[in-house]
Parts: sequence; C-alpha cells; structure tokens
Amino acid sequence: MDGSRKFIIVSTGVSILLIILVSVTLAYAGRDNTLMADKSLNLTINGFLVELPLSENGATYDAVSLSSVSENKFLLNNEVGATVSIDDKKVGAGDTINLQLSSLSAENLITIKVENEKEQRIIYLRTLSSQLPAVTAAGESVYSSNYCATLANGATGLYDLNESGQIVYYIASSEASPENATYSDFKKQILEDGKIRYSYQKTSKETGLSERIVLDENHQYLKTIVLTESEEARDSEALTSDCFILINDNHWIVATKQLQLVHNIPDGLNASAQGTKIQRVLIQEVKDDQILWEFTSDTYPELYGLAGSIYGNDTASGIDYTGLNQMILDPEDGNLILSFAQMGTLLKLDRETGEILWKLSGSGDEFALSAEQKFNQIASIQADNAGNLIITDQGQSGSRIVVVSLDEQNKTVKAYNSIDLSKSVTGKVVGATKVGDTLAIFGLTAEQDNGGSITEFDFDSNKILLQMKLPAGYAFADVSKIESNQSATE
Repeated sequence: MDGSRKFIIVSTGVSILLIILVSVTLAYAGRDNTLMADKSLNLTINGFLVELPLSENGATYDAVSLSSVSENKFLLNNEVGATVSIDDKKVGAGDTINLQLSSLSAENLITIKVENEKEQRIIYLRTLSSQLPAVTAAGESVYSSNYCATLANGATGLYDLNESGQIVYYIASSEASPENATYSDFKKQILEDGKIRYSYQKTSKETGLSERIVLDENHQYLKTIVLTESEEARDSEALTSDCFILINDNHWIVATKQLQLVHNIPDGLNASAQGTKIQRVLIQEVKDDQILWEFTSDTYPELYGLAGSIYGNDTASGIDYTGLNQMILDPEDGNLILSFAQMGTLLKLDRETGEILWKLSGSGDEFALSAEQKFNQIASIQADNAGNLIITDQGQSGSRIVVVSLDEQNKTVKAYNSIDLSKSVTGKVVGATKVGDTLAIFGLTAEQDNGGSITEFDFDSNKILLQMKLPAGYAFADVSKIESNQSATE
C-alpha cells in the first residue's frame, strides 16, 4: 500500500472520529443537564400562577383556586425536560388541560407526575387549600342557590358554598403563588340578559389599590374593572368594596372615595375656614367604555350636616363623612340607592340626572321615621321585587333586620317591620339577605373564643335551618345568597 493511500485512509478515519466527537458534543451541549430536584413546575390554574418545586418527591402543595362544580383549567407555562401528567392527563409546555373534580377536601389530592429517562417526581395538590379555615356545616338550606362569602380579620380567602354548606369553589392565599392580595365582597349576579356572573374585590397588599375581578358562570376569569379616567377620576384610584353593580358585561357602576380639600362646608359644623380634607364619594356609570354619568358627593353641601359636627377632626386621610358602604339598583325604577353608614341614611339618586330623589333615616330623613324606627349603623341593604327595602341595622343593643315599603311620591312609609335578631342569634350581624318570604341568611362576627358563622333562619318557625361555622379566630366579612330568579338590580 503506497503512502498516499495510507494518508487518505488515516485522514478519513480522523474525519469520521471528529464528526462523531462534534455530534456528541453538540448533543450534550443542547441537553438540559439540570437535576430535576433543582427545577419547578410553573402552572396557571384557573387564572392564578402557581410555582411547584420538584425538590422533594411526594411533596404536597396548595392551589390558589379550584372548583368542583366546573372544569378547572391547568396551563403548563415552562419546559422541564420531562413528561408531565396531571391526574394521568399529559400536558406539554404551553398546553392547557381541563380537569373535573368530584369534591374539594383535604383528602382529595391531584397527582402530578414528572418523569424522564433518568428521574421521576410525583407531587400532589390539595383540592382544598390548607390556607383556608375549615367550614363545619349542620342542617340544609331549602333553597338550592349557593352562598358567596369572604373572610375577615386579615385572612385571605373567599368561598362558594352549596345548600349543604360544602365548599364548591374557593380562592385562597398560597405560598406557591406570587399573588399578594386580599379579597372581599364576593358575590353572584344575574345580569339583565340572564347571564350569571361572579365578582370580587381584589386589593393589593403592597399598594392598597383595589380593582374588580369578574368571573363567568364557571368561575373563570373574564375581566378586570377599574375606574374610567375622567376629569374627576384617575384610573389608579382604588374602588370601594361592596359598591359594584354589573348590569351587563359591558355596563357597570362603580364607586370610590377620594381625598379632597373643600371650602363649601356650611357654617356651624366645626369646619376650618381655610379648608377641610374629606373623603368624597365618586360614582361612575360606564357602558361600552364610555362614562354615562358621574356623581360627586361634595357637589351637594347639604349632605355635610347629615354626619353631624365632625369636621373639626382633621385627619391626613380626610374625614369619611358619608361612610358609603353599599349601593344597589331599585328593581322598580332602576335608580341607585346608596347606604351612607356614617349618616345612618339611605339616599336615592336619579341615574339620568344625578339628582337626589330622597333621603331615608338620619337627621335628613324625609319620611317622618320615629327615633326608634331610624337606623343606627347600616350594615347591608337589599331590594326585592315586592317593593321592599331590607336593611341590616347594627345597634348598641344588638342587630335587627328592617323591612320597609315606601310611597316615594308622597314620601311616606307604607309598611315597616323590625325583626330583632338579638333574641335569635348571638354576635354582631355583618349582613343579611332576604330569601323567599320568611327566610333570611346572615353572617355573624366571631364572639370571644367562638368562630364566625353563616346562618339561614326561618322567622316563621323561629328555627335555624342551616349553620356554617368557622373555627375560633376566624370570621366572615360578608355573605350573600342570590336565588336563580333574582336579577342584578337586587
């Protein structure tokens, strides 16, 4: 064999070896050699981000939100170099799977398996978050509609509970989620077109700003609502909890309280001649992203006196002279009824003109209520299709539910019924809802070492039909129950 031929053979062999070495090098260079223990699954579950470390095999985590009455959406956001399956359903990066759960409980776990040719991890999600206090229920509602409730005393969570008091949907804080917010005023509404919507107030723990989150009938995210910017409003301002009305998906009413320096407080109310800082009420009605009308409480100087001579107590945050804590639509004429708790007054506004139509109770009462009939501290209001207003009133001697019917044209009271709750329940009532003809449900604050509760009560029989109780140290901030035939105006 001559030298040139040997050279060709050797050169070819070296070339092949180099090709093999380069191919192997490139293959390993493109491979993720990160140990599975150093990786995490990044999931979006029902719209909430959840980070699940794979460091510990068999670890159990909490989701932020799950449902047993509708499918849960799981989106895998990242590639982990392994096959991922959730309750035996495979999911790839960028893919979404739907998962139906039969129940929500600490014992019912979702199994997540992550495996490649070298390693395997199995971790679990609790279907009921350990961050939520347990709800102990006894009895059963005679109405099939669910209860919507949120937690008080700084606890972060909201519940949708069925007629037996079982949790069928929730949102809760979680160490696995970056969500840093509190939730309030969770409620169900039936819109003018018959659609079912849920909504709640979300408040950032860092900034204190609030926004309204709207969910569809399956508790899936639809939209976020904030103030619409105008001459009177900045879109960065916080909304006021319990003051939100969704009329249709593109039509709503919201409210906020704004720090304002005013010079129009009447004489005799201890206001400074140089100006007084107040929290004025701003209300917006918005349709198709356009403001239909706005109301500002400081436009009406006659309202200042309804709160008494409180304007000498100047504060940096401003004097909350109205105490606006709820607003509803009157089902008879569609106008707006406001609860001004600081004034002990209900006030009705014309939605077309912004004109004040009447004032009920308080020092500006126009319906000739007696001192015993007037409200002490309004906790909640409701209007039914029979023309009644249902008011939860908190007094020094206990709570009561007032049912009143008005002749608005002549400004007289047609019917008035006060139901004393102090003989039926113990604790401070934070809100009541009339259900049917004789039933009411209400949330109770915690008393001493007892937890808060939700009670459904039949006043005809003087019996509790259903009670859902929290452990000691927890209480409900608000609770509501909407029947299937009730509309957004109630």
